[in-house]
Amino acid sequence: MLIERERVDYKTIIGKLSAVMRPLDTGDLAELRRMKPGDPGCAAFWRLATECGFIEDANRIANWMRIVKIMAILAVKGERTGAPSVHNPNLFLGTMLCDGGDPSWGVNERPLVSETRLMRFLAEPDRRADTLERIARMLAANRKSDTGFDCTAIAALLLFPVCKTIPQEIARAYYRRLDHRVHETKQKEEA
Repeated sequence: MLIERERVDYKTIIGKLSAVMRPLDTGDLAELRRMKPGDPGCAAFWRLATECGFIEDANRIANWMRIVKIMAILAVKGERTGAPSVHNPNLFLGTMLCDGGDPSWGVNERPLVSETRLMRFLAEPDRRADTLERIARMLAANRKSDTGFDCTAIAALLLFPVCKTIPQEIARAYYRRLDHRVHETKQKEEA
């Protein structure tokens, strides 16, 4: 597993991919959103693959198609001038799955993704790609801000499906945010 991670510097690729996708026009993003992993792809995908350096990762090109598709789904729709980056390494995927990107998320609000759904998603590596795409659509439709989050977790889940540490990191961030909300509420009630 460690050897696989060393061959493809997916974290650097995700950072570059996010930067290169940012100025894409709405037509290219729409093509990327409609792309079916395993099919021939679209011109926008192959330009990204070349520019970002994952074109040679031939054994996992379908996974890269899915990663690019999910990032396109998460990209802000409409006017692209000044569009925020979909990737922000400082905001964990688990946190976003909990609070939907809402920094003022409070105790009376339910998590964006329920605990049951989160655990089922993390426990099913064979169905993770389809579930991740559905979650991305839900995030795009319901998140409270255009702030990006750490898309390297998406890449890692798809490129290294048997790795146990990535699902644990996502769960840790989710429950840390869930617990933080409870502590904030208790402090407000005691004040």
